[in-house]
Amino acid sequence: MIKKNKSLNASCLCKGIDMTIKGEFRPVVNCHCIQCTKTHGNYAAYTSVLEENITYKSKNTLKWFSSSTKAKRGFCNRCGASVFFKRLGSRAISISAGLFKNPTKLKTSSHIYTHNKRDYYKITDNLPKYKKYT
Repeated sequence: MIKKNKSLNASCLCKGIDMTIKGEFRPVVNCHCIQCTKTHGNYAAYTSVLEENITYKSKNTLKWFSSSTKAKRGFCNRCGASVFFKRLGSRAISISAGLFKNPTKLKTSSHIYTHNKRDYYKITDNLPKYKKYT
């Protein structure tokens, strides 16, 4: 987690899910797993916070999908935005970085599940690459 406390605003496209998040944010991780590419249409960029640090202005359209026996994914049932990834039993929740209003001052730190990356793009940066989440 980033040691700086910050406050960021985030929302889905239709603002059915609108929130303020305060606290420590993990650097952004680009996930190339099959589930992320299926739910985002490409690899996913997620930061993570303690779930208790989220204050919702609106969550009327938030729905959850049990994507595996270990995790669930939150999405907007109106505009279709992929919003959350949550490991069951964890206090942390991952939030799609694209939902935040600029400036975020978040930085991308790594790529995970790179062995599942699709063949139509290349990872050209020098960030660490991992076969799974570390």
